[in-house]
Amino acid sequence: MFRVFVVDDEEIIRTGIRNALDRSDGRFSFTGEAPDGEMALPVLLEIKPDILVTDVRMPFLDGLELAELVRKAMPWVRIIFLSGHDEFEYAQRAISLQADAYILKPVDSHKLLDVLEQTGQRIHEERERLRAAAQHSRRREEEQDVLRSHFLSELLTGGMSTAQAIEQAREWDLSLTARSYVVSQAACGADSAVRQQIRAVLEHLFAQQSDVIWFFEGSDRLVWLILGDDSSAVRDRAYAVAQSICHELHQVLGMDVQVGIGEAADRLSGLPQSYQQARQAAGQLRGLSGGIAGYGDLPAPEEGRRFDIRANVPLVEKLRHARLDDIPVLLENHFGGVSDDDIQSVLYRYYLLMDLLVTAARLDNGEKTWEQDPQQVLRAAQTRESTLGYAADALRQVIGRRAGSGQVRYAAEIQRAQEYIAAHYPEEELSLHAVAAAVGFSPNHFSTVFSQQTGETFVEYLTRVRIEAAKERLRTTKDKMSDIAFDVGYHDPNYFSYLFKKRTGQSPRDYRAAAQ
Repeated sequence: MFRVFVVDDEEIIRTGIRNALDRSDGRFSFTGEAPDGEMALPVLLEIKPDILVTDVRMPFLDGLELAELVRKAMPWVRIIFLSGHDEFEYAQRAISLQADAYILKPVDSHKLLDVLEQTGQRIHEERERLRAAAQHSRRREEEQDVLRSHFLSELLTGGMSTAQAIEQAREWDLSLTARSYVVSQAACGADSAVRQQIRAVLEHLFAQQSDVIWFFEGSDRLVWLILGDDSSAVRDRAYAVAQSICHELHQVLGMDVQVGIGEAADRLSGLPQSYQQARQAAGQLRGLSGGIAGYGDLPAPEEGRRFDIRANVPLVEKLRHARLDDIPVLLENHFGGVSDDDIQSVLYRYYLLMDLLVTAARLDNGEKTWEQDPQQVLRAAQTRESTLGYAADALRQVIGRRAGSGQVRYAAEIQRAQEYIAAHYPEEELSLHAVAAAVGFSPNHFSTVFSQQTGETFVEYLTRVRIEAAKERLRTTKDKMSDIAFDVGYHDPNYFSYLFKKRTGQSPRDYRAAAQ
């Protein structure tokens, strides 16, 4: 399924395209819309569609300007232009932006679907070409790549002076001149065929982007250097590049990687420190299926902090700071502080075990990675040994997952962001950029942290908040649908109805009728 985003200042055009996509037999998914390029850009950067369908002439930021920005940030996105102006200059610029099609208005739905089918086929062929890239390597290119990678590895690990680095960079046609730098890296596996596929994906992403220099370090690590004008811009660019790499490796190769991002350095001699920081950040994500972490995003391990075993300390506080090697003492403290007669009782052991499991689950954000069926727990409590074994297994999962959970350290900032959204969701123009600014983050950094902390992208979270507010209004008032749509942030009632039904399975009208 290919995800399509539509930008047009005419509501009737957006509605028509949305309806056409709904008739595409599931091959294309409508993933969002906007009335102009300025409102569309932050949403596009967040949801990362496969295909952008955009009008050429729009207020604030037109389709051609939008396409230029999208092409730089997300090179994989296919672009289809719509225009009511059959003029050569527009078509010429569309060609220069490598547009897949240029369709004149009024838009015929059959024509649009034909163009989308052709575009989808090109996406499929491109992905197949990237997957097959391992079959087309040449020995001479591989030898040159080894030498280039050796140079870059020496540069990032402090193996050469600044003067040597600048001189050797010229030999590889690389410009290292910048005011700020950030190093990022990810483990990618040692399979040479997979590395060749990754190489093809990265060449596709960054062939025209001189601010990204990437290479393979050894047999199992991908490293890249970001160059920029200042530390704030280069750090935000680092998160944007990491998101693009994670997105494309997942889409094309089905691969999830853990990306670590170092702090910004203001000179070449600072690269080894940024490199080590990126390595530490990636290491804190080890064991997860994927993710992005900047140095400092994740909490440092608690050194020397032990749980308090005093009897008057609540169990939840004991568990909060327990480590894997604390489990035997913790279990002895929990189960050993009762009389011999009590501990011999199956029901009493069951009570203590359930107390431990429920408390652990609460600290573990409600996760249930072990069986919590009462009958299963009761069977585990039949003997003292099985009770302790069952409890130890559960605690190992909880404490181990917490130690490598990748939970970001910005819980307070995320809470402020959620509070800001709760206060401003009725504003149609509310964007990721606005919320990021309100809590002191750059947009790409905030996008990464927010999604990893909440499990939802910003757009998904905002949509859920708005739909929940609309449901409350539909249940408790007799307000008109258009008024409710407007009051929860959607000035287009048709789009509101579309989103509502997509998320709830019912139209707003049917939802209200069922709730009465």
